Amino acid sequence: MWYESFLPESDGSSKRLLHSYSEVFSGFAAELTEEEVKKMEKKEGFLRAHPDRVVPLLTTHTPAFLGLKQSQGLWKASNLGKGVIIGVLDTGLTPSHSSFDDEGMPPPPAKWKGSCNFESGCNNKLIGAKDMIGGGSSSSPTDEEGHGTHTASTAAGNFARNASAFGLGSGTAAGMAPHAHLAIYKVCGSQGCSLADVLSGIDAGVKDGADVLSLSLGGSSVSLAEDPLAIGAFGAAEKGVFVSCAGGNNGPSQSSVSNEAPWILTVAASTTDRSFRASIELGDGHSVNGESLDQSEALSETSLPLYFSQDSPDCGSISGDASGKVVVCKAGQSPADLATLVKDGGGVALIYITDASQGSTKLVRRVEFPAAFVSDKDGASIISYATSTSNPTASISFDGAVLGASAPSVAFFSSRGPSLACPSIIKPDVSGPGVNILAAWLDSEGTGESNYNIISGTSMATPHLSGVAALIKSVHPKWSPAAIKSAIITTSDDKVASGKPIRDEQEEPASFFAMGAGHVNPSKAVDPGLIYDLNTDDYIAYICGKFGDSGASVIVRDRSVNCDNVKNITEANLNYPSIFVALESGSSVTVKRTVTNVGAASSSYKVQVNVPKSVSVTVTPHTLTFSKVKEKKSFTVTVKLNGSSSSVEGNLKWISDKHVVRSPIVVSSS
Repeated sequence: MWYESFLPESDGSSKRLLHSYSEVFSGFAAELTEEEVKKMEKKEGFLRAHPDRVVPLLTTHTPAFLGLKQSQGLWKASNLGKGVIIGVLDTGLTPSHSSFDDEGMPPPPAKWKGSCNFESGCNNKLIGAKDMIGGGSSSSPTDEEGHGTHTASTAAGNFARNASAFGLGSGTAAGMAPHAHLAIYKVCGSQGCSLADVLSGIDAGVKDGADVLSLSLGGSSVSLAEDPLAIGAFGAAEKGVFVSCAGGNNGPSQSSVSNEAPWILTVAASTTDRSFRASIELGDGHSVNGESLDQSEALSETSLPLYFSQDSPDCGSISGDASGKVVVCKAGQSPADLATLVKDGGGVALIYITDASQGSTKLVRRVEFPAAFVSDKDGASIISYATSTSNPTASISFDGAVLGASAPSVAFFSSRGPSLACPSIIKPDVSGPGVNILAAWLDSEGTGESNYNIISGTSMATPHLSGVAALIKSVHPKWSPAAIKSAIITTSDDKVASGKPIRDEQEEPASFFAMGAGHVNPSKAVDPGLIYDLNTDDYIAYICGKFGDSGASVIVRDRSVNCDNVKNITEANLNYPSIFVALESGSSVTVKRTVTNVGAASSSYKVQVNVPKSVSVTVTPHTLTFSKVKEKKSFTVTVKLNGSSSSVEGNLKWISDKHVVRSPIVVSSS
């Protein structure tokens, strides 16, 4: 073997060769001393030697939280997303960041047709970059906001050592698909995102050869026939490109979700099991867990006087009595402004009580001052103690990054359904990590260092799902976008690890209009058993049924569609992996679904329906038996509303000896 020629000449040289690489890396691994490496460097054909290392827990943490581990499971099966191209439409990217190094990366696929407009050039990780803003003639695809760098590294950042933000979460960072390729389309700036630029980015991504498009952007809900993003996404899906979009940050208001087209994966945001812990212990022994990005070792565990003004609970004014004290402020002003007021007033730390509407969701922010963010519920106990004790005291223990919080739960800001644009389709589709996410950031100081930041939003959840889609695409390269979406939806978790329902920010069981079908489970999604597939003709039948010829001519564009010649279907009858029906009390409706076997050739599934007594659901047939892969079976679901409930939820499951294929059901009183 040629690689052995690089090893020291000895009888045991072949035993020292550990691995040879040809697919994701060109080279070999061997046991060598430093002196032997120096001798090897002089040999013809030598390029570079990398010392081996043991990779610690990931600092973004979300890969581990979602069950992704090196050399195991989905990461092993997908070769870390090898061969898949993710196009990120955002504010650009910081190409010098270590998250975008190409160590271990193969060259881009032969199908790649894109170009790189970075002055520094691209590499095997970052294979393309274009500025699409205003035609892209006047600026660079370099990120000046940070948002695009963060989302791109979340989707497909390579393994980056020595990552941390504000001294927290130190370790190795990685995106969901660490060896997928990245193509960057700068479509947003400081003023937002022009839909003309977004559409141009989608067009370029499809033309260049992207497999997945990730869009952490969106506005209010509009008709699909009037939404350039939805129209562009249809064209992408038609050509086999998976499109993942943020559901919006306008929650918890009902019907606030955006990017609702059925050919788009619409993503909600949820919490993870990691907190940046700031433990507050009151003088009476009661303790409260808060979070903080401004952790002060000097202040930690020091008992100090506690200050709270009943006359100014939001700290609109702070008296001299606050000097040397821990100051408690209710939400009203921004945390950064309050931190400045407390500091100017002589306070030594801030306890910031979030608004009641945020519930249990704690969005931490950097305020450049010792601070702890607590929920309104926990804040009430702090205020009760502070106002009922003559000399209240408190200490704050800054504990850094702590694992083990009950998660996931839906973030308060995550936009909710029902969808206005597609009222008979459950949106959002699925939820993913989107609260206090640590990922790459721009080099605002020009130091050349790789910076990181911790931010929140459905913008952060979306690239998680884009990365998961890339992993599935790597394992199943011939699957359609609808097949990948179905796999993600039907294998998602609607319960936390303890078996209890996923909850929303008010600690109530989360509805499907809040979390989608559930929280993404990548390891299950790669092997769903059955899928609800859709092709372009299915979507055209849906579009014709919803909009007629006028809408079809706008959305479908390059096809000559006469809806009179198409078997139109209603929204409820689109072969979607979830079911929504609106009924009057006592009435019923029947919808049809078709599943495709992607599991074992010979398999059998039995139906199980879990719904409240106010609803009757009949599925025909009760059993689906398959004899080959890709075989299709259809079934009908008849739903009857027996009571007068405004909205009820349940699940339809097809269960085999290996798989549980779950579809959420929502029945609304019309």
